[in-house]
Amino acid sequence: MKIRKFRSIVLFLFCAVVSLSGVLCANAANAPRDPMNNGRQAYAGSGIKCMVTNDFYAVNFTAMQEGQVKGETTPFVRYCQEIPATGKTFLTVDLLDRDVRTTPLSLRVVEEEINDGRLPKIKRTITETPAKVYKNGTAEIVADLMQAGHYALMVTIGDRDITEDDHLRVPFSVALESPTKKSDWLGKFTGFVVVLFFSIMGYIGFRTYRAYRPHKAEGTLVSSSGAQS
Repeated sequence: MKIRKFRSIVLFLFCAVVSLSGVLCANAANAPRDPMNNGRQAYAGSGIKCMVTNDFYAVNFTAMQEGQVKGETTPFVRYCQEIPATGKTFLTVDLLDRDVRTTPLSLRVVEEEINDGRLPKIKRTITETPAKVYKNGTAEIVADLMQAGHYALMVTIGDRDITEDDHLRVPFSVALESPTKKSDWLGKFTGFVVVLFFSIMGYIGFRTYRAYRPHKAEGTLVSSSGAQS
């Protein structure tokens, strides 16, 4: 009876592991994705760059807000494409292509509406700058981002005969929960269930071995006694 109970527990845990794996896969499939294929990289310190590219251009993006990180002396906290709080924000792009440094470019900060599986739709323009040449390779714009939501920094390279290839979109979010954090507890719980599953399997194997071992020894003893008589 005990072994049957253990087997029922194992079956339940197995079903739980399968179900949680399905949930995790569904979350990964439904996680917000950038329809323009601009990669997201975590910004973890002054030595790590946040690169955004398209087929023709590449920039290092930095978002800064007032504050201070422990161990650093600058009065600003730097972020990549996930800004945790609203407020006055300095947006900077470092131009990695040297040819772009001699070409006029303009910056525009827009708020976007993101729908699953669709291209982002511009809701409104927050602020913009006229086209100019940034010989030092760094372009900056200041925006008051007072509402949580999805935003983008639109970089337009050139001041005439502009095509779609001359636009670089840098998407970022403000005061929104990171999609990677939502499934952290599911991953940890799934790992715990998997470890518990194999632990119980090992315990059942040990109990099964102990349960059948005495019977075999008793059978051998009875056979020996019969042979002697």
